[in-house]
Amino acid sequence: MKVMKTLKTAGLTALLLLHSGFVLHAEEDIYEKLAGELNKYAVVYDEYSETNYPVLSGNTSAGGLMDPLGRGIYNIEMNDLFLGENRRVFGPGMMLDMVQFSGRRPESYRQTYSLENGILTTDVTYADGAYHSEMFFSQAEKDLMAYRLTNQGKNGLICNIDPGRFELTVERHTDKSIYALSREGSFTCLHYFLQSNIPLNMPALPDSKDIYVTVPPGETLEIVLSLKVTAERSPLPEPRPAAIDDLRQNHIRKWESLWRSLGVIILPDGLYARTFYRSLHWLQCTAGSSSNLPGECQFGTITSNAASAYRFQGKAALNALPWQQRPFTYGAAGWSFYAYTWLGDRERAGNMLTAHYRPEALKKNVTGIYPVGWHEFTYRGKSTGRYEYLSHDNPDAFCFAHEMLYDRTNRPAPPWDRQVHIQAFAPAMFHHYGRMYADRADTVYAVMRGAAEFWRTLLHYDRAQKAYFIPPLTSLTEDLFKADLLDALIAAKWVLTQAAALAEERNADAALRKQWKQIAKSIRIKDKNGIYLEFGDDDGSRAGAGYQGIRGYAYLGFPTLETMKYFSAQKVNKSLDQCWVRNKKGEGMITFVANWFALTDAYWGRAEESYEKSSYCLTQLDPSGTAMCEQNGSFYYFLTSYASFTMVPVSMVLQSVDNVIKVFPAVPEAFGDIAFYGLPATNGIRVSGEMKNGQVQYVRFEKDGNVLLETTAKAPVTVSLVNGKPVLR
Repeated sequence: MKVMKTLKTAGLTALLLLHSGFVLHAEEDIYEKLAGELNKYAVVYDEYSETNYPVLSGNTSAGGLMDPLGRGIYNIEMNDLFLGENRRVFGPGMMLDMVQFSGRRPESYRQTYSLENGILTTDVTYADGAYHSEMFFSQAEKDLMAYRLTNQGKNGLICNIDPGRFELTVERHTDKSIYALSREGSFTCLHYFLQSNIPLNMPALPDSKDIYVTVPPGETLEIVLSLKVTAERSPLPEPRPAAIDDLRQNHIRKWESLWRSLGVIILPDGLYARTFYRSLHWLQCTAGSSSNLPGECQFGTITSNAASAYRFQGKAALNALPWQQRPFTYGAAGWSFYAYTWLGDRERAGNMLTAHYRPEALKKNVTGIYPVGWHEFTYRGKSTGRYEYLSHDNPDAFCFAHEMLYDRTNRPAPPWDRQVHIQAFAPAMFHHYGRMYADRADTVYAVMRGAAEFWRTLLHYDRAQKAYFIPPLTSLTEDLFKADLLDALIAAKWVLTQAAALAEERNADAALRKQWKQIAKSIRIKDKNGIYLEFGDDDGSRAGAGYQGIRGYAYLGFPTLETMKYFSAQKVNKSLDQCWVRNKKGEGMITFVANWFALTDAYWGRAEESYEKSSYCLTQLDPSGTAMCEQNGSFYYFLTSYASFTMVPVSMVLQSVDNVIKVFPAVPEAFGDIAFYGLPATNGIRVSGEMKNGQVQYVRFEKDGNVLLETTAKAPVTVSLVNGKPVLR
């Protein structure tokens, strides 16, 4: 435990409090606090129902939905398993059909899924038998999934092992192992190794997939799956048998390591906290891979034939193949990147930054999405007129995809891929990463420079208005095609301004940065009657609510945070309030949009509004209360939603914009007791703090293990660099 010094700064005295309300926490104490919250909100089913929704688990490389009866995994999805360039394919499963119990309702039942370590345990009892099962996707060895079944009955338990509704070709087998490959012609090849500690009965392989095993009374069946994806179809050697006890121990240690890599927030007990900690867990199951970016419902769907085969009756079963698991830049792929950045996990945020950054693809996307010259634009089968987007091809411009193909180029999908706000949402991911972490500075600048060149090429100058305008494009709202969209104007102004500032810091691109500054100053954000306009000729009459609703006002804050200083707080408040009413206070809203508005509210200090909008997500859970959905009961385990949800409490307790850090800037009344530890801010500073009964107990600013400042004040702290080191005042 470090000894704190009393620090005096201009108008600010930082005191070391010794009373019982203030405790300095060593790293292990913070982890214990977090583990307590995770265990409190474990997923527990005490009564079996056919509509208990399966629990999602994974290790970012592989994952799937675990059976409510503890029989196995419906479909094992692989992050790298692609059927073609534009979509991932469902992998095999590993389900046991227990012959004696097939189709019967258990007499007693309990299932527990640990948020701390991702292990699912199930205890099931029938009149004539019982079993205990345990399963997990190994976090320590990403290609392994382990399953253990103990027969607690008096008779042998006969199990049919079903590898799922996936076409596998058996290459070879022994009495205790099977090796199979995915079908020929797949874009990538899956190698499926199943190893058992009890001999398998395989009467007709490879012609039949019937695989039986009999578990004697009191004995335990152990199955380890090894799942590898390669570009080539060449067979691989048999993996060495893995001991499940060792796998389990290493798996638990790795989960602890992952939790320690995150900043920690301790929320008051309740449904909000439960949803937050579960969202944190599923974020780590699905996002942050060192290879491919995640899709919207990564690892979280059941194909209809698998649901039918295993008698799962959940109403989301028909929602198989949502968007074919393609990564959306301002969907799962983007929001999970933001979440890791905001939560302080530099490694996994860095993994995703690398996966997003493909310069050649970013250059191809420019004219692939926005054609050069005059072209007719068709929206929903009707012509909207002829427009010129680009007068020429700028080879230095970067453009991020709406939906990414395997090589990160854009999958053509007009009008959705012309949501031009993406060309700020994606650059902001890199920019904010660069503010909080010291590495990747060249990559961050390359992206900001390329994005600025895109906007410089797209924007058109109106001599009469003496201002730049944006031709008709698709809004964040997705069903709105208009000129001078609010989100687009803010996006352009933010990119050009921030790119110029970065260029100035680097003493680079003097001529370009001068143009970027001039263009940014000549972009006018339009307003009328104290309301910012959603688009150029907005009269305020357009109806909101529902899936699309009115979304563009979210850009009045997040992620273009540095432009907030250009807005009138009074007009922002009026605009946001009116937008929420027009959206019927969330009725039918997509959940990540509610969180987006909640983030913007938080950055404007609108604590209660932020809490209200993010709390809308608590009404959008499956009937068991386990999985957050996209909207109105569709697409459960919607990664975009739970990634964005995790960011809202972070923004309530800590904000870092430009060189100013704010602590507890938007804490709602419901969160009078709240604490956070090790959350990232500008220039690599980590911040911790506690509040009790709405009163700040302490706030601590650290860098590289050294305490820079400790205070009980809530006032913003300004950071300046002196000889490359941060100084706080």
